[in-house]
Amino acid sequence: MSKILRGYWFYWLLVPCLIAAWQLSLTPEALADPLTLERVYLIDCALLLPILYFLYLRSRATLKAAVLRSLALGAAALSYAAWLMPEGTGQVLPTLSWLRWTALPLIIAIELVAFVALMRYLYGSEPKEEELVNQGIPPLVVKLLLMEARFWKRVFRLITGKSD
Repeated sequence: MSKILRGYWFYWLLVPCLIAAWQLSLTPEALADPLTLERVYLIDCALLLPILYFLYLRSRATLKAAVLRSLALGAAALSYAAWLMPEGTGQVLPTLSWLRWTALPLIIAIELVAFVALMRYLYGSEPKEEELVNQGIPPLVVKLLLMEARFWKRVFRLITGKSD
């Protein structure tokens, strides 16, 4: 259990941070002074979370991949922060809203390409669990993905009578 906690510490930290941000947005102090709330969100979402994610990914991915994933997390966190802000408040987050609509199609395209590549590999002839774990996917998720791929291959064989 401690290996799982140490190995994936960022994900164990991310969920409480997002819940804390949501709870902070509901306090009377935050509604009374939205500019302070915005500053807290900017520090947490634009600096703290991406830096922590980069430190987490640095030993698991290449420098380029770690930087891109950290920037994507920062953009997603800023979008979450803008959603949590009271309507019509803030100085910085409303001016960054154009970035969300510019970056969203790009992020969707990148995710779609990654998803297609992962599915091609999983449903290929012999996917190897170790290679996927080396790419940074948690071992439990890899096992579940491979189990699902084997299940659908069997269903396909049963329906069509073909081997692949």
